[in-house]
Amino acid sequence: MPAEHHLSARDLPIDEARLAALYAGVSDAVYIEHVASQRILFWSPGAQALFGYGAGEALNRCSAFLLNPGDQPASNAADAAAGSRRLQQYRRADGSLFDAEVCRTLLPSEEGDCAVIVVRPRQAADHRPGMESEGQQGGQVIAHLLRNIANYAVVTTDKGGVICEWNREASRLFGYERSEICGKPISCLSTQNSERALQKAFEDAQDKGTSRYYQWLARKDGQQFYARTMAFALWDDTRVQGFLFLLSDESRAPNQRQMLREKEQMAAIGTAASMLAHEIGNPLNGISATVQLMEHFLGRDNPPPPATLLSSVRDLKSEVGHLTALLSEFKNIAWPQKIAFAPVDLPRLLQRLAGAIEHRSTRQNVAVAIDCAPGLPFLNGDDEKLNQALLQVLDNALDAMPHGGKLQIKAYQRDQTLCIDVIDTGVGIPKNLKAFDLFSSTKPDSIGLGLFMVQQIVLAHGGTITYSSTPGQGTTFHVTFSLDPLADPLSADLIETI
Repeated sequence: MPAEHHLSARDLPIDEARLAALYAGVSDAVYIEHVASQRILFWSPGAQALFGYGAGEALNRCSAFLLNPGDQPASNAADAAAGSRRLQQYRRADGSLFDAEVCRTLLPSEEGDCAVIVVRPRQAADHRPGMESEGQQGGQVIAHLLRNIANYAVVTTDKGGVICEWNREASRLFGYERSEICGKPISCLSTQNSERALQKAFEDAQDKGTSRYYQWLARKDGQQFYARTMAFALWDDTRVQGFLFLLSDESRAPNQRQMLREKEQMAAIGTAASMLAHEIGNPLNGISATVQLMEHFLGRDNPPPPATLLSSVRDLKSEVGHLTALLSEFKNIAWPQKIAFAPVDLPRLLQRLAGAIEHRSTRQNVAVAIDCAPGLPFLNGDDEKLNQALLQVLDNALDAMPHGGKLQIKAYQRDQTLCIDVIDTGVGIPKNLKAFDLFSSTKPDSIGLGLFMVQQIVLAHGGTITYSSTPGQGTTFHVTFSLDPLADPLSADLIETI
């Protein structure tokens, strides 16, 4: 049997695989087949509902089994070219026949061309006089399909780059309604510095069939965002008729890549800390026991030891105790942080933290105010770890205001992000100090592990923490957590080279 007979959905090129994921959410019957072998590589829920075959029954079979025995399937790339439409009689799993309008779109690829087939049953009422032409009806099928794709902003243009179709997600992403953007050039979505990238996308899509790239785009209100774009050339039998663009907001991707690098660095630091604690811990325990024994014998009155000797032993005991405490802190930074995820009520957590610092804030004459936006969603996190991290930030803020001041704690939602701001009016952080680095501190009695631990806990939750500070005026710490259940800062996409 030829190798191509063993094709499956895993053999779809990456761009077609992404399209398959989009079509999975569309109600129309959609399947993707390998043009040369006509083997079905993708079978949508809509196709399962229309034909009555489950995905396991349809995948990897020649699509001819779906047709009325008297009909023949399209069998070459020309028949599958974009815009190819025809009437076809299909057969359901129960043996019943039905007429359908079929739109076939060619997706060229080096791995082997594929065709996307959209099947819409033709109702008897569709045959009455005065109905649109077959081509017009086929165009409506494609338009309906594109408008209902929800995971990407979908834009189609004619061969000159004038926008023809615009789905709901595009309206949400750019702020334009379909009625006000269709008929305008797609270049109106570009920033001044990204028009060349857009032109190159047209050229690459026409030459290679597809193009993937990143560029800055502009919303209706002028706000710019970093977008990931896939462009496809739409062909008829001989020439390009237009282009299809799939766009998504990737503004957070650079921050996520930086977060991934920070996680990797902290993993290395944590491993080193764990090894250090093991290698030093056992000898230190032995030294501690010996020093205690020396203190015991020197404390006897017969004969009394020199005062300087006893004082030295006690100083040695104190230093050993200090090293033991430091080693214990090192054990706490061993990577990875073990996070027990569960829904966390953030306003309740912040109120609990305010109660924990109430006695100290009152003693230092620091006014504490909590401002939580109404209706905040629950955060998926570890309540104990988050309490530990935020309490450290609040303690640092109080350390910065020994003679009084104001401490504000704000919690609010911004898009799919939950934000926490801790704002103090203290002495501020020196500009040359990297507050999140190990052993970085302005306090003489601190070893500089606190904010390092805070950052480690936040990163373990897939979040970010930053700060801005003006010496003598105060500091603001800004913590963010994603509310997107699919967000994964360690996904392979985040280390893709742009």
